[in-house]
Amino acid sequence: MRRTLAGSLLLLTAVTGCGGTSQTTSGGKELEVLYKVEPTWPHLEKMLTDAKKQYETAHPGVTIKLTAVQGNNEAYYTKLALLNRSPDSAPDLYYHDTFQVNADVAAGKLAPLDDYLTKWNDWNTQFPDSVKEAAKGGDGKIYGVPISTDTRGLWYQKDVFAKAGLPVPWEPKTWNDVLTAARTIKQKLPGVVPFSMYSTKIHGEASTMQGFEMLLYGTAGGTLYDDAQKKWVAGGKNFTDALTFVNTVYREELAPKQADAHNPKLGDKVNLEWFPAGKVGISLDGAWSAGAWKPTSTKPWPQWKDKMGWTAMPTQNGEAPGAVSMSGGWVMAMSSYTKLKQEAFDFITTATNKQNSMTYAVGSGDLAPRKDVAADPAYSADNPSVKFFTDLAAVTHYRPAFEVYPKVSAQVQEAMEAVTTGARSPEEATAAYAKALPAVVGGADKVLAR
Repeated sequence: MRRTLAGSLLLLTAVTGCGGTSQTTSGGKELEVLYKVEPTWPHLEKMLTDAKKQYETAHPGVTIKLTAVQGNNEAYYTKLALLNRSPDSAPDLYYHDTFQVNADVAAGKLAPLDDYLTKWNDWNTQFPDSVKEAAKGGDGKIYGVPISTDTRGLWYQKDVFAKAGLPVPWEPKTWNDVLTAARTIKQKLPGVVPFSMYSTKIHGEASTMQGFEMLLYGTAGGTLYDDAQKKWVAGGKNFTDALTFVNTVYREELAPKQADAHNPKLGDKVNLEWFPAGKVGISLDGAWSAGAWKPTSTKPWPQWKDKMGWTAMPTQNGEAPGAVSMSGGWVMAMSSYTKLKQEAFDFITTATNKQNSMTYAVGSGDLAPRKDVAADPAYSADNPSVKFFTDLAAVTHYRPAFEVYPKVSAQVQEAMEAVTTGARSPEEATAAYAKALPAVVGGADKVLAR
């Protein structure tokens, strides 16, 4: 998941390696920036390297130390949590997923940026209000500056559809339309994976957001949190229906094999191997998937503009508004421990300026949070899917960004994986989720039974 309107924003938080401030051997200042790097996703590292050069040129005496964490999102979250246990090990700035912002705010790990943002003209003129919400804490303060945003939908391989006798363009109206297409692919094209989605714990928030929530929020009234009653929803028919979809694709063998479902590199297999080779028909994933095929990718696929199609994920039975999406993302944030707050904020503004935001957006395929980048012809020049995924903002939803959300998400992943493996039926997994929820969110009085 990357990646998070949305959906996926980037969060970098600066933290010092030694009590909030490091001194170089020459007596200068040093800011440590923690970020995630994967071999098949080099775009963030390139952007940060460019930002480091720009910043150090403009700020003599301040050195940027880029500290990379190798691995997927879950490995990164674990490493960041370990470093943040102490001011002595915490970085000054770090790349952070928006769904974890409120948990870190509650723990006192992040510094509010409001006093700095009011003096930064770009914040007031280039970032839409909807994007600014991505890193807003429960106290109403802003704790990060978005690097990107995202939406989610369905990608499909046109050659696979043509061979299976399915229509192109494809515009499913219900979940059953999606399943029917997957069943047709299975019947007509043995050896092709009909439908791919994230549904196991190894994929963490990608399973929750790109998988479960894309289903749950597509049911009539489906939600994890009831805003009116300010309570977490304990299962119910909507929850069970979402898990039933997951159960169907695995029990009918419409999804990847179990070994692939539990493979942390499933996304790379789908986008870098299976789609180009015509070995998968449909994938439920994010706008950023296009980044896997661009010239800036580690494995470019020049034909993708002709071979790939994209369409909205429909609601369960075609209920209004007819489609559903989820948005999230990552931001650049500042550690509460850093003693170089002005210097740290200045790096955030450098990393998220138009030039660097353009570098990241064009390379990654993520949606740009800045108005000036989105309006630049270079932004969408080589990505015909950009307008479609941007327009999905009209039907998008956001995760309930409360302090306990990461724990709720973990319980959703437990339920999904149990259904994926067949260890539990959708009804049993829903009941287990409902039973575990009160302890996770702080008491039965915070839960709404359905």
